[in-house]
Amino acid sequence: MARPIDVELRARLVLAATEAFARQGFGATTMTGVGAAAGVTKGGVYFHFRSKEELFFAVLDHWRGALRERLDRAAVGAASGAAALVATLRAFLALHVESPAGARLLRVLTGELQDRLTAAIRADAREEHRALRARLRDALIQGGRDGSAFAGDPVLASFLLAASVLGLVDQWLAAPRDVEPFLDPAGLAEALAAPWLTGREPDRRGDEGAHPFVPPAGPLAPRD
Repeated sequence: MARPIDVELRARLVLAATEAFARQGFGATTMTGVGAAAGVTKGGVYFHFRSKEELFFAVLDHWRGALRERLDRAAVGAASGAAALVATLRAFLALHVESPAGARLLRVLTGELQDRLTAAIRADAREEHRALRARLRDALIQGGRDGSAFAGDPVLASFLLAASVLGLVDQWLAAPRDVEPFLDPAGLAEALAAPWLTGREPDRRGDEGAHPFVPPAGPLAPRD
């Protein structure tokens, strides 16, 4: 009878490997070291993961799943498109700030492992970016309908916002001392969303009766 997977141990291995890959990179991380950090032998690691590469991508999948779950929760119950937009940006930044080791995995993936990426892995990474842009686009479209946000081109606006949060994380990982004075997820989310927030009350007539609106002419006042 096959030995069953130890779910609790597998989770410990993923967390130990996250720290190891983030701190040492892919090349310097060993299965023996990961096992020692998780309290098992190298054989225990190989029982759960056939190779170091498989372990790395299991770790990456874990953190991507955590991010998707955080973003799903962020938009639930948002009172408006503007609220959903700010909540999504804040959740994205907050998870990376709270879990810097998980955030550093992306630098390992796009740096050290760039030449190892298969077409499937490249497609997976591209889908993650597309999913983020889709969430932001949907929030902007919702904001256009309820009067809380304005984007003449929601697709372009979502691209710019996604590029901004991804760039913020990348700058922070590259030069943490320069970025940390600005690293307030809630404040950054408000600042990034501000150009698209109208401050208008929703049009209660619904989509069919809603009239077109234009963004405010001057700078937006700080939002409470």
